[in-house]
Amino acid sequence: MPTLNIAAGEERPGESLFRTAIDLAALGIEPSQIEERQVGFWVDENLAEGEKVTVPAQVELPPDGRQQSTLTWLAPAGAHAPRRVKLNASAREEGGALPFPAVRVLPDAGDRVLVRSGEHDLFGYCFSQSVRKPFFYPVNGPSGQSVTRLGHPRDFSGGHDHHRSLWIEHEIVNNVSFETEHLHFFAGTDSTLEGIGRIAHRQFLRQEDGPVFARLEMALDWIDHEEETLLRENRRLRVYPLAGGEQLIDFDLTFEPQVEQVTFGQSTFGILAARVAHSLEAMRGGGRILNARGALNEAEVHRQQAEWCDYSGPVSPTETNGIAILSHPQNLHFPNSWHVRDDGWMCASPFARHAKTINRDETLRFRFRVYVHDGDDPDRIAARFEEYAHPLTVTLSTEDED
Repeated sequence: MPTLNIAAGEERPGESLFRTAIDLAALGIEPSQIEERQVGFWVDENLAEGEKVTVPAQVELPPDGRQQSTLTWLAPAGAHAPRRVKLNASAREEGGALPFPAVRVLPDAGDRVLVRSGEHDLFGYCFSQSVRKPFFYPVNGPSGQSVTRLGHPRDFSGGHDHHRSLWIEHEIVNNVSFETEHLHFFAGTDSTLEGIGRIAHRQFLRQEDGPVFARLEMALDWIDHEEETLLRENRRLRVYPLAGGEQLIDFDLTFEPQVEQVTFGQSTFGILAARVAHSLEAMRGGGRILNARGALNEAEVHRQQAEWCDYSGPVSPTETNGIAILSHPQNLHFPNSWHVRDDGWMCASPFARHAKTINRDETLRFRFRVYVHDGDDPDRIAARFEEYAHPLTVTLSTEDED
């Protein structure tokens, strides 16, 4: 098996996430062996002072069957670049031990699936047709408690019913709201909204366990108030458990118009929004909002551009957890603006300054990484953004090396 050569880069705290293209055919491995879990992969990592550890790796097949596959692994803390590490394959038919799929997707009652690592639930996807859009709950931090909540803790008017933990939305698409769920709140205003739409979960395309991450892929329809489908959305997620109960959640969203044109209107409400747990609030809960530029709380962060934004606060008398949203540099209007409130709201807002129209034959893609973390150290969040935005180069040598 080949050697992986990892380029030099800045030292990053904690585990490091690596992804690289891999040619299975060159290794004599058929895609069906991956799909049927007949072959698994391991990486021999070199730590300080000559210590070596073996960690599981995971291969992801390309969606179109033509591109190269992707190899992913988490290098433990203490593994520093540049370095060479050994890739090993293990075949079930030869009696080899395959990495255990420790990150599992588990269907649950009530139109929900959970992602579990070991005995701990990390993340849930809720897709009941009884609400107007799917959402993600819980989003558990290292404390074992969700860093998000359902609804505004002090609004009983129904105006924030749609604030369900962590979710995808946009305030105005072709003059239809896919954010609020109550049009009467706009009565007497100059709003151009014509109706309230819904985002309907159509079907799962993938639910996949793995030794490094779990994958979810689903197809959704953005349906207007007259029951016309404006958009088809392909929503791909990867959930990576980290040491100490932290996790990374990658969102890869692709939108495809189903009518001649779709316009995402200028608004700070959308695309990826979170309502944090009451105790994390900057207003009454003892928490704080911080962006990548060092701006603090609503007064400094609201409507400002930044590469990432974090909401952190106490989850117990002795523990602090947080949730950071990292925007990918290839996103439209990067770095996006942020709509934040001291009362517990945070939203990545790529359309804050500009609308965007796409035609039927076009697509629009957004990528975000959510980092659910211990503490509130901005350096660790910044390091996770660098890992996401500027991953270290990994190459495979063509010949085996000792």
